[in-house]
Amino acid sequence: MNCCSRHIGAAQTCFGWMSKRYERRYRRKGLDNNQLQLVHELESMGLDGLTLLEVGCGVGVVHQTLLEKGASTATGIDLASSMLQHAERRAKERELEQRTQYRLGDFVEMSESLDSVDVTVLDKVVCCYPAPKELIRATLNCTNRVIALTYPRKHLLSEIYNKIWNFGFWLFRSDFRAFVHEPRVVQESIEAGGFKRVFDRDSPMWHTQVYIAG
Repeated sequence: MNCCSRHIGAAQTCFGWMSKRYERRYRRKGLDNNQLQLVHELESMGLDGLTLLEVGCGVGVVHQTLLEKGASTATGIDLASSMLQHAERRAKERELEQRTQYRLGDFVEMSESLDSVDVTVLDKVVCCYPAPKELIRATLNCTNRVIALTYPRKHLLSEIYNKIWNFGFWLFRSDFRAFVHEPRVVQESIEAGGFKRVFDRDSPMWHTQVYIAG
């Protein structure tokens, strides 16, 4: 059993509850600035014919946007079935249902059963997993060419913000917790797998980074 199983179970409930809010937000506002930055950088590198994996895909907006910009197929993985229901509905609306597939569960536990892909995207996922090295290790095992991710910067404001969120989860008696991991751990784990950083931009709260193999 995964050492994080209690947290994973709480995350399933938490993100299931938040799925309608995510869907409404993206239909009203579209991609946020960090996601737009990530998509723009991947598009500039060339997406034609590439296969995608999005970990913690939520309602599907990032990988579906990348498919519309030239990628060939995408697999989305999420812990919450209601997130995947929204993603499947959006894929059908955008006529992408033949190029997408969705899997429910813990990516780290299922990673060995997945086919390798060209590009793996982790948008605001590292902060939801207690063990970043395990998450990165699983990502490296599945990725041939590019890893693209956004995750929190570690500074006083992000730590305060994270404590407020976690206090809210505690109030609602949820075992789910968000994390502000040490960026050095994330970066060194990816680089130790043979990837080098080619894009690195910071917003006030988030790192946006792209790594390529070799």
